[in-house]
Amino acid sequence: MAPERPAAAPRAGGESALVRAVEMSLAPPQAGAGRRPRGGMVLDSGDAAIPLDRVPYFTGDLKRLGVTAVVMIALLIIAAVTVIPQVVK
Repeated sequence: MAPERPAAAPRAGGESALVRAVEMSLAPPQAGAGRRPRGGMVLDSGDAAIPLDRVPYFTGDLKRLGVTAVVMIALLIIAAVTVIPQVVK
């Protein structure tokens, strides 16, 4: 015969801790109980745009992107004029 299992010990905090956690998660937020962001910095909600003068390398990257786009368009035109007619023949 198998030995009897002892009754399961009650969890620390009991069932009331679980019930309390669920109640707290379902409760509506209270006024003034909001969390502060890390670092204590509060952002102004007026304008969410990032000022471009504070973004490093933005204008340089934008110029590089423009040059790359012009080169790609030039390569497409050259290929359309010279390479594609040779392949079609």
